[in-house]
Amino acid sequence: MERKLVVDEGEMKPVRVQREGSSFYGYQRTLFDPETVGSANAVLGTFTIPPGQPEPMVPHAHLEYDESEYVASGEGYVLLGPSRDQLQRYELKPGRAIFVPAGYPHTLANTGEGDMKIAFSFFPAWVKGRPYREIATELTDVKKSA
Repeated sequence: MERKLVVDEGEMKPVRVQREGSSFYGYQRTLFDPETVGSANAVLGTFTIPPGQPEPMVPHAHLEYDESEYVASGEGYVLLGPSRDQLQRYELKPGRAIFVPAGYPHTLANTGEGDMKIAFSFFPAWVKGRPYREIATELTDVKKSA
């Protein structure tokens, strides 16, 4: 089988992401990772947030890796800080990039009239023998990162 080096976002199935106890939802497409292209350390994807949601995503943290995000379209904000009680609000618009250090709680919200699309990446794809998909889908207790 030939290794895939170029991926079309439109060909990747969107996965609805909604955390327990929250009405917030978005659609994630994973473009590059060990499962899609056989990468050793790279993960790249998009997260699309539909408009009109009354609350932002539940704050969460990735304890084992940094995350980079880039606003491709739409408007909104990110709440980000070293602990849940120290979240700061940063306005988002196309072209703005966000660095989320490991352990930092963060949450996104769409305040615009159309979809807000975020491109995200992080390294490594495997942490302590565990794939990022397992780590990223855990409901992280952000209080542990305070």
